[in-house]
Amino acid sequence: MNQYRAKIKKRPVDPNAPPRPTLLGHEKELKGYRQQIANQDDLIRAQSLALRALERKVINLQSKLDALTSLQNRKMS
Repeated sequence: MNQYRAKIKKRPVDPNAPPRPTLLGHEKELKGYRQQIANQDDLIRAQSLALRALERKVINLQSKLDALTSLQNRKMS
């Protein structure tokens, strides 16, 4: 049976070619991307909380300014 099997010729390897991709390399890249996405998620969540706090602060300051303005207008009239 071996005499009928076709011989496989090896292709010449280009020494300047980048290494062939491996599944292990892809898994490492995916882990890196997953970690970056998780870090971005944490950063976005923290920034959203900070933004909400600053929006509340602006609303409170605006209401205080409105109250002072109306008080000043009542004194002037």
